[in-house]
Amino acid sequence: MNGRVALIASAIAAMLGSAHAETVALLVPALKDDARQAIALGPHGEVYAPDGTGAWVRTQRIATANDLVVAGRAGGDVVAAGDGAVYKLAPNGWSAIRLHQKDKATMASGSRAVAAVKRQLYALDRTRRGEPEKLAVAPAAILAIGAGKTIVIATDRGLARVEGKQVTPIAGAPRRVVRLVDDRWAIVDTGVYDLRAGKSIAWPTGAKFQAATAVDDKLVAVVAIGRTRELITIAKGALARQVIDATPAGTAVGVVVDKAGRVVVALADGRMLLRDRGTWTATVVKDALPAARPGPAPARVP
Repeated sequence: MNGRVALIASAIAAMLGSAHAETVALLVPALKDDARQAIALGPHGEVYAPDGTGAWVRTQRIATANDLVVAGRAGGDVVAAGDGAVYKLAPNGWSAIRLHQKDKATMASGSRAVAAVKRQLYALDRTRRGEPEKLAVAPAAILAIGAGKTIVIATDRGLARVEGKQVTPIAGAPRRVVRLVDDRWAIVDTGVYDLRAGKSIAWPTGAKFQAATAVDDKLVAVVAIGRTRELITIAKGALARQVIDATPAGTAVGVVVDKAGRVVVALADGRMLLRDRGTWTATVVKDALPAARPGPAPARVP
């Protein structure tokens, strides 16, 4: 890359970063069981990492070429996807994971991120011959994925569970879902469907879904009810509610929960809300970027 091209590439990366400064699009689960260690991502792959003092700080001028719409963990790696491209975060920036020469990929969120291209499922935490390991093949194109101990996929034929190479339709499951949270919980228009118990649980009256995660067989979701936001916890068929103390309410784009009961909610406006021992506190993601210098362009699929 010559000097002029390098300067242009660096300018593009800086522009993408500054255009979306201090906004959050996604929340990545912590590597260890501590919600406070969750990583927030901006729309173009801006990385806001916890600094150990209760703040989330962006220290690298890195970006992706696509708007990100889903993020998760593949083993110890942070992975994210947008517009059919899948990326992995490295110490020096994002790199594209090529799953197919032309076709676009779909990816699961959460602590076990797997991906699919058309009917083929791929592991993102394992490779074979230098490429993501191929898993099962679905009977139809995969539209959405939820992963835990097993994998659940959505196709135009309905939901199916994947165990090893075996793909089995889930009897009684809704044909279409808003989102698959993991291999147990599916968000539907009116609430949540428990794929293990085979039953629906309705949202409170007037609730609109914003974000969800799963931990210890519990579903934890953020919903909007009028001008307030509530944290919904569903466990053993029972639904519990708690008002999220945040003014203005904001739009939740991610939620992470740990086994100690700590909760982190990321809002689109850059605020990070932490519930610890029953008390909510708030902070705002911030930039602490080094001076811009010539460097590579945002990661893109070759």
